[in-house]
Amino acid sequence: NSPLKMLFRSRTNMQWHLEHDGHRNLFIRGMATLGNAILTGCVLGHGIDIPHQSLFLICQLASATTLFIQWRTGRPFMFVCRGCSSFLMAVSSGHLVVCGRRWPSDECDDAAWTDTRLVFRILHIVAALRMVLNGTSLFLQYRYPHRMFASHGNEQLFYRGCIQATGMPINIIRGILKISILTGTEYERLTVEVAVNFVRAFVTIPISSASLFNQWWNTKIGSTGHPTSDAHERLYDPKIDCPNERVQVSIVEAHGLRKADLLSDSNPFCVCEVLGRPESTWQTEWKRNTHDPVWNEIQELVLYRKHDSLVFSIYDYDGRFCCISERSDFLGKATLKSEQFHPAGFDGVLQLEHAGKNQQATVKVRVKLLDFDGSTVPDTIQFGMEIDADPLPKAEEDLANSGS
Repeated sequence: NSPLKMLFRSRTNMQWHLEHDGHRNLFIRGMATLGNAILTGCVLGHGIDIPHQSLFLICQLASATTLFIQWRTGRPFMFVCRGCSSFLMAVSSGHLVVCGRRWPSDECDDAAWTDTRLVFRILHIVAALRMVLNGTSLFLQYRYPHRMFASHGNEQLFYRGCIQATGMPINIIRGILKISILTGTEYERLTVEVAVNFVRAFVTIPISSASLFNQWWNTKIGSTGHPTSDAHERLYDPKIDCPNERVQVSIVEAHGLRKADLLSDSNPFCVCEVLGRPESTWQTEWKRNTHDPVWNEIQELVLYRKHDSLVFSIYDYDGRFCCISERSDFLGKATLKSEQFHPAGFDGVLQLEHAGKNQQATVKVRVKLLDFDGSTVPDTIQFGMEIDADPLPKAEEDLANSGS
């Protein structure tokens, strides 16, 4: 029942629909980059420029992987990983400029600087510079996630869209020159190599460039497409003070949960997560055959920074059947924003979203801000949305005691 196991557990279609994934353009660029890797594999399969294309293939597969990971998890460190891949490709292109299609241990081919291949060496210089700029942009987006451009998304998304777009004329010129200059010479290129240039120029690169522009246009400060990247943005924004805080969360009970199983009542458990900080996720034990579970479980969050929101999601535990992995049906969730429990804490009832048609389900939670010696900040309690007819009797008793 660890948080990591829970995150990868088999889930219903509604659950997957409700999860907050990274921006869809990360997935689109991941597919485009994977397409580039397939094209590189085709070139390698015909034995063309194995010394450099092999490294290009590895870097492209690594970049595609980081894009898919960032789409699913929002981890900003993937910018750094992709930046390293871009720099490695720049180094490989630089060797191609100096030595041509040779292994690093072989003697360089200097003749290309004085024959018909000169223009291709110049294009390799431009391609290497393009990779350097792309890697630099990725590192800058990781370090300055809060810098926006023209009231839209991060400035580096726009710049990188322009950088990616330069790959179109580079590949078009390469393809045309390979046909017009090299055909009939000892340096004539295979048809597959020329075709790959044109497919990149008219398919994969335009998709990547358009995806970057689209993501820049449809995002803005505080809304990057994933709570993890939003938290990263707040951390680096000098205008936002988001210090570490000690927060204690109590998940008390839930009421009015829907019946998720045909032959039995639900076996609900509640998951508490800090949006953008999966390491702080924890969950209660599951309660058997009830629509009104009582948990009364308390835990201090592993990591919390001011302005982070808390999400309480309730699931029906279905257990394991034969060789089928554990399943958990989604029963609803509620979000508690930072301003709702700052500075006085929170003790109240929250309405569950996506709890089912005509289902008025609620969850009762308590949130306390702890100081460094483990005590709480002032005793004032801030009440949330009250759904029950006679809610929070214990909270009222606590208030009475604190006033005596």
